[in-house]
Amino acid sequence: MELTHELRENAGFQWVLERLSPMSPFGKQAARNPRWYGPGDEAALEEELDNVALAMELWAAGGTRPQPVDSCGCEAPRVNPAELKDSAAALRGVTRCLPLFHDIRGSFDRDPGAPFDLVELFELKHFLVTLEQVVQAYAKMPPMSGIAFPSLADALELMDPEGRRLPTFSVVNSYHNDLAPLRAEKAKLEKAIRMTQEDKRGPLLEKRRVLAVEEDKIELEVRQMLTRKLMVWKDAFLANMEALGHLDLIVAKAKLALRYHCVRPALSTDKTISLKGVSHPQVAEEQAERGEQFTALELELGPGCTVITGANMGGKTVSLRSTVLSLLLCQCGFFVFAQSARLPLFDRVELILADSGPGAGGLSSFGKEVHLLDQLLRKTRDEFFFVALDEFARGTNPQEGAALARALVRYLGTLDCVALMTTHYDGVSDVAGAHYQVAGLVREIDGDEGDDPRKRIARRMDYRLLPAPPGAPCPRDALRVCRLLKLDDALMELFQADL
Repeated sequence: MELTHELRENAGFQWVLERLSPMSPFGKQAARNPRWYGPGDEAALEEELDNVALAMELWAAGGTRPQPVDSCGCEAPRVNPAELKDSAAALRGVTRCLPLFHDIRGSFDRDPGAPFDLVELFELKHFLVTLEQVVQAYAKMPPMSGIAFPSLADALELMDPEGRRLPTFSVVNSYHNDLAPLRAEKAKLEKAIRMTQEDKRGPLLEKRRVLAVEEDKIELEVRQMLTRKLMVWKDAFLANMEALGHLDLIVAKAKLALRYHCVRPALSTDKTISLKGVSHPQVAEEQAERGEQFTALELELGPGCTVITGANMGGKTVSLRSTVLSLLLCQCGFFVFAQSARLPLFDRVELILADSGPGAGGLSSFGKEVHLLDQLLRKTRDEFFFVALDEFARGTNPQEGAALARALVRYLGTLDCVALMTTHYDGVSDVAGAHYQVAGLVREIDGDEGDDPRKRIARRMDYRLLPAPPGAPCPRDALRVCRLLKLDDALMELFQADL
């Protein structure tokens, strides 16, 4: 599945990715394009989650952070306590090396006859020396699934014939039989030049120029030889870069999960979603900056379409975004922002918001919704998919909008999908598989009339999602919201008179 920019942004997945901390260019590339684990990839996903859990345990071992837990609240499998300290130290040894790598992938994309220049040879040797340090540290850790470093020992010996393991590079004499005598003669000549009067140096300088040209020719031969031999190991170099990127991304996922107290998702086999204590970290951080607290959500979703109704500004859209974010994180091998999560794997996950989406060429918000929905339904005819829709059809007249929303809920119930829709239309929940309502404006508070209207609403709003019976009427809180937002009194009187 393609994780489009719109989906990443709207769900908050891009916000999460920007808080990862991969340290190598290969890890940063892996973070920009995380793998999607779809149906059939359950075993591979479990291995990735095992890797993240192991990295979390090792990273937390030397500090005061809590040990990672799985979605059932159980402690993750622990490393042998006798080996934990050494393994944790080994992981930190790996991470100290990761920022030292340069991105040398472009060096292997070259014409066959073009030799590496000295800068490229320096970077290749630097890579090999640093890689050896990573491999030595990694060998002291419990192995991670799918992380293997093909041997480049012969390449390192080629680039470091003296065995000094310094990251610098030069064309040493041992690379060519003629280099040592030529350089010795050149050194004597340079000494003679320094001891000769300036007006008599001409013949000596010419001899030196000839020797320098010959040295350059030999060094070119050496670079050509090194290039031919190093290119034989191209696949091994690239495989090591991929392994480094994967390992770097795993560590970044682990540190993120520890920072935000994320939980390992459990995979469901019955196409149902169970989320408890789920939050949206981006929204929660924004609320914390305003001195507010995020209300964790609980949702149980099954095949077909579940409908959420509730007050304006009651957090319905946040519920959609939190659910979609949890699914995206799970299916990209992340722990999720929840107390527990039990999720299936979908072929495709989508979030349709009226005011977002790639250009649908001058369409209205309603037209965009229909366009995006049509694209989704065409792509998923043979797929198991999830879709979240935010107040679908609100951009058209209420009678037609309500009818279309009800029709869509019924239609989604015939497809191989799990869907979640928010709506203000009455009668939509009648045909839904399940119905939730936002608790709404249930708190009575006095004495804050001079405060910011948005904060006044937030204090009175209960954002919890509560199960509701099918057909329960949509809450009518628009009047109270308008009062709290201090709408003009004369207009409010007319509004109330028409209710």
